[in-house]
Amino acid sequence: MDRNESAPAIVIKSERYRERDRILTLLSPVWGLRRVVVYGAQKSRKAVKASLCTEAVFHVYNNKERHQISLVDLNIISIHENVLSSLASSFSAALMCEVIMMQKGEDAPSWYELFSSALDSITEDNYRKVVTQFLIKAVNIAGLSTDFSFCPVCGKAYEEKEILGFSADLASPCCSLCDTMHSVMILPVNARRYIKDSQEAGFAEGLSFIISDNMASRLMRYCIRWYNLANACSLKSAAALLELDNLI
Repeated sequence: MDRNESAPAIVIKSERYRERDRILTLLSPVWGLRRVVVYGAQKSRKAVKASLCTEAVFHVYNNKERHQISLVDLNIISIHENVLSSLASSFSAALMCEVIMMQKGEDAPSWYELFSSALDSITEDNYRKVVTQFLIKAVNIAGLSTDFSFCPVCGKAYEEKEILGFSADLASPCCSLCDTMHSVMILPVNARRYIKDSQEAGFAEGLSFIISDNMASRLMRYCIRWYNLANACSLKSAAALLELDNLI
């Protein structure tokens, strides 16, 4: 079996390993999530390096006896320098990396395509919309979404101007009669339409939908909370992003 392997991937985590080395966690449509050792990355100028959110074709050596995979070389596709251009972009990328890590490599091709598109698109001006589009599609990929036409609890068709509540039991938007969160997670008509249209659109098309900065902020916060509830988690990176969003 060939020990040398190559595949496209994006760095979603970088951490120190021993005194001289680093471990990269890669998202690849071929490998899923894979941890790769970069020998000498901490000390040697000649060591192959890849920063967070670097997208490249990674060439690795699989040492099956030691159960360790090491980075040999890479061919850069994009370093996504726009991610480091602002705190908003950096915090947004960190949130997306955290979401991907939670999926443990399941349906890696879909996550890779989504994350690559988000990294290509993100700027300080549109980070709210990018995060919102990412989370809307993340919920879809994870199979936790709803069609926004019928209540998932009672099956009732939504009225055109109905404001939705949220079912904590199903972790899903629902009609007001099935709302178990007592109007804490409401979804107004225009916001519901935006999410529904975004589910049916590609990433670039979803970003082109015109909304105000205020609505973009509210939608981002709603989607973060929806994702947390749907996955019974608390995205750690969301706190810094939301705090920054309050200041902008």
